[in-house]
Amino acid sequence: MNLIQQRRLARLAKQNAKNEAAKPANKDSKGNKPVVSKLRQYMQKAKADAVPVVDQKEPLKTDAPEDKKDEQSEKLDDLENQVDGVEGSVDELKTDVESQGEKTDALAGTVDELSSDLDSVKDDVSELDGRLDWVENDIEKIKEKLQDDSEFIGNPELETHKAILAASIDEMLNVEDIEDRKAYKAEAIIKLEAFVNGYVQSAAKYPNIVAVWFMIWLFDLGDIARAVPLALHLAKQKIHNMPTRFSSSIETFICDQMYDWAKAKLEANKSAGPYLDDLIKTIESEKWKLSDIVHGKMYAMHGKHLEVLGEEEAALSAFEKAMSLNSAAGVKKKMEKLQASLAKKVKES
Repeated sequence: MNLIQQRRLARLAKQNAKNEAAKPANKDSKGNKPVVSKLRQYMQKAKADAVPVVDQKEPLKTDAPEDKKDEQSEKLDDLENQVDGVEGSVDELKTDVESQGEKTDALAGTVDELSSDLDSVKDDVSELDGRLDWVENDIEKIKEKLQDDSEFIGNPELETHKAILAASIDEMLNVEDIEDRKAYKAEAIIKLEAFVNGYVQSAAKYPNIVAVWFMIWLFDLGDIARAVPLALHLAKQKIHNMPTRFSSSIETFICDQMYDWAKAKLEANKSAGPYLDDLIKTIESEKWKLSDIVHGKMYAMHGKHLEVLGEEEAALSAFEKAMSLNSAAGVKKKMEKLQASLAKKVKES
């Protein structure tokens, strides 16, 4: 390095020193002076010492080992770059830590919100449990009133009409006279008719105590035209039980009701068809399980109506079936009379 270059370098160093002294101290975003690590302070001092300060009064020495100074300066620059890299990594780590702290705070807030929501859900569940207990109690009370021993199937429409049915039964409890109760039964049938008809028409199949009571009241009101088709439909499904106050099966109940109705018709010299005929056909085709007494009396009643209609052969066949099932069916004389009449007709022919 010649003398001119040394002087130029010295002037540049002095000018840089003045500029640095004139600059205000840098501050970070919070208004604080930046923290300079001890390593960086050492590097800055070493770098400053590496720059020669030229005194104008003394002649510059030209025999300084320039190669060593350049090598030292390069090492210092390299080391300073490494320090910059380390400090940059530290700053990034600090930023990451701050970011993670913010995320942790946010997560903690979310956890608090979820905890609050969970408490709210628990309260709702407790309330629903309470309501469920009330509903179950109501269902049990209704089942007792309806004398319903079927399992709860969770059908909202069925449960609604069970409640309507139970209310109708409550109204009848204060009415002692059986005939006076018929008006209440007729009113209840109007309320339940759409539901029961919908059950039949939709081909639904589940234990339906409402439809069973509906059938019972139709028989009580003498509405055989609607009672018999519904009764045969319910019996065919083989899933319905009578209310617990009835000791008989649904098939036996139907037979008892039809026997009494057909007997009244016979005494009034009126036909029981086609409903009695339909019942006998169903008993045979569906192979109803009836006691011999019930089974026998149904054939006996059918035979009596056939006899009135003049169908002697069909009547005799019915009487014979009745007697084969129950010798006390009460149609022995009628059977013997028809046998003699038919034998006479054969001889005359």
